[in-house]
Amino acid sequence: MENDSISSSSSESKLPLIVGIVGFALGAAGLVLALKAKSSAEAATVAATKATDSANEVSAALAQKANAADLAAINAELSNIKTTTDANNKKYEDAIAAIQAIIKSKAAAPAPGPGKTGDKPAPGPGTYVVQKGDTLGGIAKKVGLSLKALQDLNPGVNPNKMQIGQVLKTK
Repeated sequence: MENDSISSSSSESKLPLIVGIVGFALGAAGLVLALKAKSSAEAATVAATKATDSANEVSAALAQKANAADLAAINAELSNIKTTTDANNKKYEDAIAAIQAIIKSKAAAPAPGPGKTGDKPAPGPGTYVVQKGDTLGGIAKKVGLSLKALQDLNPGVNPNKMQIGQVLKTK
């Protein structure tokens, strides 16, 4: 029996030793990881300092590149471009107005006289002159006809190719 108690006490005495060794190993591993983390933090601090220095250098270089005289010259050039663009826009608006006047005058031109044939009826009672934005359905509503009735009165009219100034029969 004594042997049983001796072997049992001998294994019990080894348990604290094993726990101590494991604790020491864990402590050493924690210390190694802490040292690695410290060196990584120092490296990150150095990299951040270098990035800040580079940003300051770029800011200084940009400040030297865009001085007030250059900005004033660029502003003057942009002003000249705007003036030219405004003048061109005025020319285009005048040309568009002239074209619209020609279209209106052609729409209001007298119908062909007796013995002459024309491809559209003369504007007047029983007719409608197509305006900008008109659709065949919209015209039918304006003159109080159904779309079908308006199409029957104007069989040669393509609803997708109506022109401003085109004259449609309504009676």
